[in-house]
Amino acid sequence: MCATRRGGKQEEETSTAKVIVMLMLAIACFGWAFLAAAYAHEKEGWRQASTNLVEDQDGVQYDQRFEDGGSIVRQSRSSLWDFIGNAFRQIPNVFGVLAFSFQNRLWLVILILCLEAGALGLGYAMSKID
Repeated sequence: MCATRRGGKQEEETSTAKVIVMLMLAIACFGWAFLAAAYAHEKEGWRQASTNLVEDQDGVQYDQRFEDGGSIVRQSRSSLWDFIGNAFRQIPNVFGVLAFSFQNRLWLVILILCLEAGALGLGYAMSKID
């Protein structure tokens, strides 16, 4: 019976480690996506309102993304896929994104690092509770 408990304890520790690693990977992926979005917005004009403005016959400007007045769910889904796609499109620009982020969005880099440290601290606390 004692051997079973030891094996169970080790299995719980690896399970905790897997959860913490997955959490840290999720934070890193979302962090990269936000850094890439900031870079693309600033340097490439990605999803800026000025690039989507259209004039009608009266000279009034409006945003063509909302032209057909579609549902908010469809617009949100489209924006989410655009956000994720941009994260993948910016992978070749990794050095440019990182340089831009450290120069102009240092607060975002610090926030991501604090979230990673928090996840690591959570893992340490969870290992101590077991």
